[in-house]
Amino acid sequence: MNINVFRIDDRLIHGQIVTKWIKDASAKMIMVVDDKAAGDKTQQMILKFAVPSGIKLEILSKEDAVKRVNEDQSNTNVLMLVRNPKEANALVEMGLKIDRIIIGNISNSKSEVGRTKLLDYIYVEPGDVEAIRSLDSKGIKLEVKAIPEEKAKDPIELINKKLG
Repeated sequence: MNINVFRIDDRLIHGQIVTKWIKDASAKMIMVVDDKAAGDKTQQMILKFAVPSGIKLEILSKEDAVKRVNEDQSNTNVLMLVRNPKEANALVEMGLKIDRIIIGNISNSKSEVGRTKLLDYIYVEPGDVEAIRSLDSKGIKLEVKAIPEEKAKDPIELINKKLG
């Protein structure tokens, strides 16, 4: 299994994923790694409706995803999606080997903790910042991009500008 694109996007599967990111990843499969979605039949059904025909979809818990990736010896090209930086960092700490992560949409959702706007489509809370810095410290190349053809931005630079 080749994880050609690993993307953080709290919307998971949506228009930009279907029209741009599948092609960019040359993906034959989308792997949504999300404990909540893995246990929610309604959410799984909604995600399945969004996937174009000819593209396989797997919705797995973090634990199952790490096991699946580590055991799969195929050459299937995969677009992996997670909701937030904390989930991405947890996957890496559980043993997922990845060298590049693209940070997409992180909405300004209602949460108890204040969120800081980095870009129009990136709002981070302290746990996100901690996870992004942790991923960076592991030597993983981090890029912020809404769409593949956009020039990548450095999330650490964005965080340092806003938060110091």
